[in-house]
Amino acid sequence: MKSSDNLATYMQVFLALAMAAIGVSQSSTLTSDSSKAKSAASSIFAIVDRKSRIDPSEDAGVTVETLRGNIEFQHVSFKYPTRPDVQIFRDLCLTIHAGKACDLLTFKSRTS
Repeated sequence: MKSSDNLATYMQVFLALAMAAIGVSQSSTLTSDSSKAKSAASSIFAIVDRKSRIDPSEDAGVTVETLRGNIEFQHVSFKYPTRPDVQIFRDLCLTIHAGKACDLLTFKSRTS
């Protein structure tokens, strides 16, 4: 074997090891993302698996056959019980006239 062949082989091995080291170091930056994803997934499963206080198979209660009229919200504030630190509605005033439809949407603002 010639010395130039040995040098080429050493360079190939060196470059392969350097590329492997770079790949390992870059993949280690994903560990925080994967731990966040695991935490988010467990939070979602906890919500999905939670037992509801409302039994959908229960027929008890009052069923209204026909209802017609305006719906009016006056100064409504709302927070989800599972996230009391997040305000959904603050002092909401809204009137929905009979026969009309309305969707209520909120946006998520990030202040951190």
